[in-house]
Amino acid sequence: MDTGQLVLIIVLAVVVIAVVIAAVVIGRRKKTEMNRHRAEELREKAAEEAIGAHQAKAESAQAEAAALQAEVEANRLRKDAERHAEKAGEAHERVEEHLRHADKLDPNVRDGRGADEERDEHTERATGRDQATVDDGARLRRDRNGRDDSVRDDSTREGDRNS
Repeated sequence: MDTGQLVLIIVLAVVVIAVVIAAVVIGRRKKTEMNRHRAEELREKAAEEAIGAHQAKAESAQAEAAALQAEVEANRLRKDAERHAEKAGEAHERVEEHLRHADKLDPNVRDGRGADEERDEHTERATGRDQATVDDGARLRRDRNGRDDSVRDDSTREGDRNS
């Protein structure tokens, strides 16, 4: 081998090595650029998801606030209902007391007729029930209690209805 061939082989080897090194460097640069681009896309996606997460968190806080407000309102309404029920109970007790007092004062309340029956009649009248219904109820009570076995001409007893 002479010197010319040896130089040629060395030059070719250096060129091949230079081409390989250049290919590796270019490949790494492309890979680095691709990674940089992918990282940017991931950051953008993360930013979008962060906005969505913040929005979801805000909506969650709003829903929780609305639920708390509804709970406070429900508690207020429950207390109002309890106050109204208490007032209604007090009013009912006053009505009962007035009726008991009226029964004591009324000369028409007889010993055989209980104060509860009188109170029922007064309560039925106070609640707006029909007077005929009240009269029928009183007549039926008299019939059942055996105080007055007669029946008005315009009415019938249960046993008479089946005839």
